[in-house]
Amino acid sequence: MKKTFLFSMLMIVLSGCAHKNDSGKETRHSYRVALEDSIRNVTAEIDSCNDVAASLSDKVSGLLPEFRSVEKAKEVEGYTIFQGWESRYPLQATGMVARLSASLQLELVAVLKGGEFDRIRVNVPSASAESAVVPFDQALNYRQGGLNTVLFSGNETDSIAKLIADNELNPITVTFLNGGKATGTWKMPNDYAKMISMTYILYSSNKEQRRLTQLSLKLNEKLKLLRRHQESEKEKAEKSEKPEDK
Repeated sequence: MKKTFLFSMLMIVLSGCAHKNDSGKETRHSYRVALEDSIRNVTAEIDSCNDVAASLSDKVSGLLPEFRSVEKAKEVEGYTIFQGWESRYPLQATGMVARLSASLQLELVAVLKGGEFDRIRVNVPSASAESAVVPFDQALNYRQGGLNTVLFSGNETDSIAKLIADNELNPITVTFLNGGKATGTWKMPNDYAKMISMTYILYSSNKEQRRLTQLSLKLNEKLKLLRRHQESEKEKAEKSEKPEDK
């Protein structure tokens, strides 16, 4: 892992390199040692990122066969949904479904029959999570045939899905809210909890794998910079040790 102290030392020493003379040999030696330590640390972090990313990639590959890609003429874009649910969605009764958008964003689509809502709260034993408000707009929040359907996404949605995944085997209750007031409740059946849990696991694993891959690329750029500094220091050391021509 990175050592903030070492990078601080590098910056301090670099700022004064132009003013060093023979009396600064000890400081320059410390700088070279700091460079070596930083290179080892960054290399170790890259290896760790790559190992975890590879493991997550394998996990995602193993999960994908349990999901189905759906393309429908009435839908603006396609989505991915847990197997068996492609025929059960859109819902025709109160409930909630998880899916992944074409851009791999996690989405929760909640439905309330006979009522209206713009937010949901999910309760499990000793914990709860609440969505952001999605105002009625006949797009992400629409009403048709006695059903109010709302599509949720974003950080709050991720938190709700994680809470459900962490409590898949516990009692889960969804409260539908409109203007802050409860307009309905729904006790989540086990098959719904499993579907949402599996979707979240696929989503979060893929998201983390992509994050680590990007982090590895950035760390490799940092490693290149450190090695250039190290090579420069070696050249300077060789020149200082070379006997002067008489």
